[in-house]
Amino acid sequence: MSCLELDDESVLKVAEPMMDDIMAGVSHRDYKRHSAHFSVTLKSMLGPEEFLTACNQRESEWGLPGARELVAIFRKEKSFTLIWDQHFDSTQGQVVAMTTIAVKGGRYFVDHFVLH
Repeated sequence: MSCLELDDESVLKVAEPMMDDIMAGVSHRDYKRHSAHFSVTLKSMLGPEEFLTACNQRESEWGLPGARELVAIFRKEKSFTLIWDQHFDSTQGQVVAMTTIAVKGGRYFVDHFVLH
C-alpha cells in the first residue's frame, strides 16, 4: 500500500503509539522503549550511550516532555513524516518533534527522529 493513500486518521493510528514509546523512553531514560520501533539504520546511528547523553542535555535545558500537538503530515510513496509541537515542562520556547515512518517489508519503522 502506498503511504500517499493513507488518510490522517490512518497515519496517526500508526504514528501515535510509536511516538508515545519514543517520548516515554526519553522521560524514563529507557533506550529499549525509546528505540523499539526504530529501523536498523536509525538504531545504528543512536546507541544507548548517545541516547543517555542526549537525555541529560535535553532534561537540563528543557525539562521533561509533556503533551504534543500535531502540526503537519507529509506523505511520500513509502513513508510519511509528522511534525509536532512537543511541549517540555521547563523550556521557554517551542520544541519541534519530527518523525519519519517508513514502510519496509510490509511493516512500519521509525526511520528518522529529531527534537529541535
